Amino acid sequence: MFDLVPERFFSVLTSKNKYIYLEALMVIHKYYRQELLMRKADLISMFVHHLEDRMMNLTEDEGDEPIGDKNLSGRAHFLLRKFIATGWLEKEYYINSFEEYLVVPDYAADLLGLLDSATDESPCEYNSLVYSTYSCLNTADAERDDFMLEALLQSHGATEKLKESLKRLYNNMRRYYQRLQDKEEIREIMKEHFDNYQVLILDRVYHPLKTFDSIPRYKTRILRILRSWLTDLRVIEQLAGLMFRKGYRVRLDDARTDVIRMLGEIIDTYENMETLLREIDKKNASYTRASVERTRYLLNADRGARGKLVEVLKRLPGLSGRLPGETMEFLQNGINLYRQSFLDGYSLFRERQKKSAGEGQPLSATPSAQRQQMEREFFSFEQRLRGSLTHQRIIDFIGDYLRERQTVGSREFKLEETGDFVKLILAVLKNSEEDVPYRVEFLDGYVYVNGYRIPDMIFTTVKGEVS
Repeated sequence: MFDLVPERFFSVLTSKNKYIYLEALMVIHKYYRQELLMRKADLISMFVHHLEDRMMNLTEDEGDEPIGDKNLSGRAHFLLRKFIATGWLEKEYYINSFEEYLVVPDYAADLLGLLDSATDESPCEYNSLVYSTYSCLNTADAERDDFMLEALLQSHGATEKLKESLKRLYNNMRRYYQRLQDKEEIREIMKEHFDNYQVLILDRVYHPLKTFDSIPRYKTRILRILRSWLTDLRVIEQLAGLMFRKGYRVRLDDARTDVIRMLGEIIDTYENMETLLREIDKKNASYTRASVERTRYLLNADRGARGKLVEVLKRLPGLSGRLPGETMEFLQNGINLYRQSFLDGYSLFRERQKKSAGEGQPLSATPSAQRQQMEREFFSFEQRLRGSLTHQRIIDFIGDYLRERQTVGSREFKLEETGDFVKLILAVLKNSEEDVPYRVEFLDGYVYVNGYRIPDMIFTTVKGEVS
């Protein structure tokens, strides 16, 4: 890496002016993304516009050229010379012209993107990553043309980004959890929870992730397409051939290995997605519990003047009727402390009067005949419960519809009673189990069958006839 970047490249990030330099680099990155050619005069104007107040605090580092003119234009030119000298920018003249343009080298462009993403607090679009993966794979599976490879590469990249984003969310929760233990003031805990964790994690990331159904909705469809590709040698050879001909790999065997690896990695990611989401849920619950416990601990552990005052104020309402009149007058006139009451939903509540335990009375023994009858009824109920929704009964329920056909749609189910509706739900939940001889493909929307609202879906036989 150090053979690619200039020697003083990172000095702007360790300088005493690093905050100003970082803002200026973000201005360069914004201009770089918007325009193909960066005119020197335009960049100077952008420095003046965005950093007008901050540039007046610029000071020279050791070894820097003098700032020169102390006005805004002179300081903007100083910034430009600094970035050219350290390798963040390069000068270039336009063809057949003496007008100066600025170029961002490839290594600088990569690091500018990294710095921008590190300071960007916008939430990650998890749902769009899942949908784009499904959309690419579904289109490629339907058309089976030369763009199948691009669909696989884009889906693999989106899946890796999704996995990385979820891991970052988990680690961010862990970071907030550790910061919580360093707080010694209750107001610091409240600020950390409501101003930081609530806004940056819960509202922006966690709640959208849990309330949108893109992962469970498209997961099964994505896995169905990928598994069919992975088990179809013609598809593997087609993808490997495309990768070889387009120059992604120099050997066909390497291309074939990469295709199988990418398919397997996407499948593994979506199969293990529920485990990762459960860990995120646990971490969120752990943080919430820890913030409450930390607050309670600080409230109870404060034995200073403030803590004692809190205890006095907590007990004062119950003592007000027993305090001398002059004490109440002092509280009201001396420190402006008044007792207030209000009506709420619990105002009409009447506390239950506790009854003292009386002398216990022995229970009469249950007659033998009655006890045997109760045992027979319980055993009969247990047998009915065990036999009503077994794995085989669920398979047989779907098998009755797929006995002489390959597919059955939602509208073809009869759902004559609640038990049929429950069996259909369990059949959908068993879709990902290995020994289930069918697969479920979800379509868009819902349908009504005999008064029951169910997703529009298709059950397909995958192991010959369902028996």
